[in-house]
Amino acid sequence: MLNVHRMRLLREIAARGSIAGAAHALFMTASAVSQQMTTLEREVGTPLLERSGRSVRLTPAGERLVAHTERVLAVLEEAQADVDEVAGGVSGRLNTCAFPTAARALLVPALARLKQINQRLEITLTDLEPEDSIPALKAGQLDLVLTYEFDHLPEPEDAGVERHQLMREPMFVALPASHPLAAGPVRIADLRDEQWIVGRDGSQFLEVQVRVANEAGFQPKVDLQSNDYQVILAAVAAGLGVALTPPLAFIAPTPGVVTHMPADTEIMRRIVAVIRRGSGRSPAIAAALHALRETAGAWADAHGETAQAERP
Repeated sequence: MLNVHRMRLLREIAARGSIAGAAHALFMTASAVSQQMTTLEREVGTPLLERSGRSVRLTPAGERLVAHTERVLAVLEEAQADVDEVAGGVSGRLNTCAFPTAARALLVPALARLKQINQRLEITLTDLEPEDSIPALKAGQLDLVLTYEFDHLPEPEDAGVERHQLMREPMFVALPASHPLAAGPVRIADLRDEQWIVGRDGSQFLEVQVRVANEAGFQPKVDLQSNDYQVILAAVAAGLGVALTPPLAFIAPTPGVVTHMPADTEIMRRIVAVIRRGSGRSPAIAAALHALRETAGAWADAHGETAQAERP
């Protein structure tokens, strides 16, 4: 009989690309993970990993076992959710996470509503970018995370999670008020010589800004990087560059900044709640998803045509 814990370790190695990375994510030592993989390979009777220096890659047998692991873990999540549902009531502990703008505008109000109705539920909250929160979700450290996706990038594919879209919002071009194009209209193509204020390396925020510029026929200058929209808007106001910004970023008036919908393309950002596959019937997670949909709907209603919400 295969050991589920070792199968989970193999999946984590596949996601991280190294034994050390998996060990760090799961709060284990690299030697302990390596020993577990040796045992797993002995159990299945064939090599699962090919080691090359500090990195590893899965053998064909390893890839097939990881695919089975995703299904096994989803069934276990369904089993736990089913037991929780029978136990009745929204209780226990719910570990949540969101990127900062969604944490402020959506997750915090939703959790406040959820906690008011369900006093027995314990809630934790942290803020992380999607590249960090999704691995933590799959490792079991989080139960529900809010992430963002862009329509100019490939839709993420991950058999281990379920995605529930909450709302869509357009990305504006933010310019210094003193910019020659401040009065509009503005095309992405008109900004080929500008300094772009972009997301950090490895973020979808950076990827979409580069992709949109490439589609307009140029490689953008991206020397200024931050995932904090308040920093980005401050830099725009100071005349340091231009940026793509969503409505959720504007938490207060921003003197010195003007925004326009780009005239030559549409850029939409999706706000998505992500859970482990199979966990959706858990009363706590189901209640949290419902509260998030209601909160997203209220936010969209309050901001007119700048957002489109998925209704409960």
